[in-house]
Amino acid sequence: MDGNGDAMAQYFPSIWSGEYRSKAEYDENAPRLADAFSVFDWLDDRVLHSRHAFSYPAYCSACGHVTQIRIAWYFGEAGNSPSIHPAWTETAICDECGLNSRMRAIIDFLKTHCDLSTITRAYVSEQITSSFHKLKELLPSLIGSEYLGAEYPSGKIFAQWGKLRRLRHEDLTALSFADNQFDLVIAQDVFEHIPNYKKAFTELWRVLLPGGRLVFSIPFFYDLETTRIRASVGNEGIVHHLPAEIHGNPVSKEGSLCFQNFGWDILSDLRQAGFKEALAHMYWGPWQGHLGYPFFIFSASKAFTSQ
Repeated sequence: MDGNGDAMAQYFPSIWSGEYRSKAEYDENAPRLADAFSVFDWLDDRVLHSRHAFSYPAYCSACGHVTQIRIAWYFGEAGNSPSIHPAWTETAICDECGLNSRMRAIIDFLKTHCDLSTITRAYVSEQITSSFHKLKELLPSLIGSEYLGAEYPSGKIFAQWGKLRRLRHEDLTALSFADNQFDLVIAQDVFEHIPNYKKAFTELWRVLLPGGRLVFSIPFFYDLETTRIRASVGNEGIVHHLPAEIHGNPVSKEGSLCFQNFGWDILSDLRQAGFKEALAHMYWGPWQGHLGYPFFIFSASKAFTSQ
């Protein structure tokens, strides 16, 4: 072990099953992946012994030990699979820490792919979630924020926001931080809600130190070469190109509009924003409460020298 993980982790196989730089690279592996997915699909169906909510024991990377992982059937769908299944990344919630599959995958990625002992300053684009508090345990230097509206300047600190105290506002397209501030930046299912997400990539590259890393999750459509734009902002406001899709928002009961469904070109968008390397890391592992396929955590690194 590299010191990032927990003693229990060594008894479980890795959930990371490949990394890809493009759709072409992913498609090149398609025959082998199809064989693997046939096994994954069979095992997923065996775990899903009931379409009612149920729990089963699995290792939680966020808690560092075996807990009960709860599977619920909200947002059930078939997708490209012959199986009917839940929205995997949003379910499989740990009974102990409350984190779902994608949140726990981010933590496992940090523990297995990053040397956390070298991270002296980190930022995550959330602050009031259970996930933020778990990340803060892992990264004591972590700074968090929420997006509270276009009317506020980035960096504004609210002494009180509803029932919350000391909440920081940041717009990812116009961050208040100076250049070269962070070793690590984390974002969880945020970029799909930002119309100018490419500007956010540029801003995050700017505030990262040379050698720093961006790690994030997104709802990702692995069958799309090009990102599908669902809505955009015009001179007279929001223009809908597809039916409105609303996701949950921890600071708003109205939720957040999804502006795009990301495809593989997000990796080239990251490189165009200045990042040296951009990768899609595929994961699956029922022993950690990660079912369904293929799902990915994304990372992008900033070069040690100016590009």
